[in-house]
Amino acid sequence: MKLIIASCLLCAALAAPQLRPEPVPIISQSNIVNEDGSFQNSYESADGTRVDSQGALKSLGPQEDGQVIQGSYSFVGTDGAVYQLTYTADENGFQPQANYLPTPPPIPEKILEALAYNAAHPEEDNLKRK
Repeated sequence: MKLIIASCLLCAALAAPQLRPEPVPIISQSNIVNEDGSFQNSYESADGTRVDSQGALKSLGPQEDGQVIQGSYSFVGTDGAVYQLTYTADENGFQPQANYLPTPPPIPEKILEALAYNAAHPEEDNLKRK
């Protein structure tokens, strides 16, 4: 009986998923940082993942600077398809673009009509506030 239990435990341990997957080698890499704060970096790994980004400081006001970054990444999905995303990150936030990202439903026609009416009649909005 002990032998059967030990055999079952050994089989379960051998069948368990590995906690540490093999690292994916990086096949190319580039990192450039300039004195003015601008940068470019990229890498490609053996599993088909590619990452590129570049950024620079941007004046956002008289005494305010911010980083502006543009980039992209791509990877091979479990279905074998290559998925690519491009993005900009600036004073307007992170703005990704990809054909696989979810999109909101269209704005209903009645709402569009109401917005157009409000834009065409701003004087009515001012009357309500008084």
